[in-house]
Amino acid sequence: MNLIEVMPIMKKYEKCPKCGNTKIGKRQGSIRIEEDTFTRTCKCGFKIIVDENGKEI
Repeated sequence: MNLIEVMPIMKKYEKCPKCGNTKIGKRQGSIRIEEDTFTRTCKCGFKIIVDENGKEI
């Protein structure tokens, strides 16, 4: 994914929609950006994988 595709997705998931946590790292949550997917996890168990078109997988 390129920066133009990632920025709107990151903005949407900067805060966990389940618990509101905004922290990343140190067991708080993670963001993984790969060639064609964006993955956001949270300590509360929330996990979402989004493709380059912004659609949930």
